[in-house]
Amino acid sequence: MRGLLRSIVVCGMGAFASAQSPLPEPSASRGELRWGADAEGGAPFVFVDPAAPERGDQGFEVELAAALGAQLGVRMVRVQAPYENLVPALDRGDFDLVLNGFEPTAARRAQVRFSRPYYLFRLQLSVGPAHPEVRELADLRGQRLGVLGQSASHLWLAAQPGFEPVVYESNVTAYADVLSGRTAGSLADLPIARALHPQFPTLREVGAPFGAFHYCIAVRARDVALRDALDHALGALLVDGSLERIYRRWQLWDELQPTLVAPSVANAYRDDAPALAPFDFWGSAAALGRGALVTLGISVLAFALASGLGLLVALLRLHGPRPLRWAAVAYVETLRGTPVLVQLLLLYYGLGHVEGLRLPAEVAGVLGLGLNYSAYEAEIYRGALQAIPRGQREAAQALGLSTAQALRHVLVPQALRLSLPATTNDFIALFKDSSIVMVITVVELTKQYQMLANASGHFLGLGLLTAGLYLAMSLPLAMLARQFERWLERDRA
Repeated sequence: MRGLLRSIVVCGMGAFASAQSPLPEPSASRGELRWGADAEGGAPFVFVDPAAPERGDQGFEVELAAALGAQLGVRMVRVQAPYENLVPALDRGDFDLVLNGFEPTAARRAQVRFSRPYYLFRLQLSVGPAHPEVRELADLRGQRLGVLGQSASHLWLAAQPGFEPVVYESNVTAYADVLSGRTAGSLADLPIARALHPQFPTLREVGAPFGAFHYCIAVRARDVALRDALDHALGALLVDGSLERIYRRWQLWDELQPTLVAPSVANAYRDDAPALAPFDFWGSAAALGRGALVTLGISVLAFALASGLGLLVALLRLHGPRPLRWAAVAYVETLRGTPVLVQLLLLYYGLGHVEGLRLPAEVAGVLGLGLNYSAYEAEIYRGALQAIPRGQREAAQALGLSTAQALRHVLVPQALRLSLPATTNDFIALFKDSSIVMVITVVELTKQYQMLANASGHFLGLGLLTAGLYLAMSLPLAMLARQFERWLERDRA
């Protein structure tokens, strides 16, 4: 079995590699270069000023891109892409380069080429007012610390014993969780910590910034000429002082930046030869298996909540007093009419600012999915109850059963039987929708896949394995439901 699984994944990777069409040439031939960045990452890189959104993109990298375009004689066009998906989007040709505070980690250097560094930065630890005793990082050993996924802070902290990194898709949400008390602190790039300080004035920087890390521009592995042109343009901006002027306007110039002209820094990634990292099948499968267990637990608990609550709402809507009927209708329409993502963010981050209502991520995930699906289950049960022939109710009344007894012994059991196919379908859908809890820091199956694929570049092989795990969880459920339906049919006959 293990050999068969390995063969399926390896063959899938080979088929993907052979079927890929040649990527388009850089769009500089059309007088423009497209650069990928995630504006959601915020200041000081690329962001939209909430006080003046009509101004469009702001940030020091927006000015840097314009200066590079002037050096290269092309128009620079930004393309929005999620930060963690910048490398696959670059590889498939969505844009020509990545300029987004992008760090040349070992995993990325195995997939793309990097320019000479255009900025040197250090890491900064920030804590909230709940930890006035903290004076250095070592004081938080054994604590949960927020980091941006696949960033230098994430990789550095993961290599230190005794700390528990909590992965976020945004530094804003990481800092918000520090203030809410869900994490003890957050480790981030110094430019990010300084840029977000006005938004989180009660956060306190602990210790001096440390380390020396680089921001570089990433291009596809085969675009050596583009990489060389960018190196030349960056060098020209360093020599004529343009880069320094940009950084001083954004208060980013410090004692590290003059070393950008040193040959050891300029040529740090010059000789890199990108190649996919070796694929550790069993290590990746084990990590995905752990994520699958999280997905399974959240899905089962959420659907148990959805089923019980949905049945209660359906009964209130059909048999409750008028105020409760209207409340049940409002409940269903509100939860069906708003996105589950918004509901999860409200439960986790919105309530996170209310003392006593700060839910753990897994609890918020179960509650959010359970509440959302309960609205759909309520409508399924309501339809099933209304589909039962009137004669069943009249027979129950003729036998002297009260409404509650008729519901318990006659109507609800039949309604559950009628609703079984629809509820089974919803349960299977919940397995897949549970991936959305990654936005509130839960590392479930899809998030685990995303991290492994970004680190190794094996998106197809790991994707097939991930899809197989989802199928392995949902297919037995569907088979069990069909068997239960047949058993119910025999029982009724």
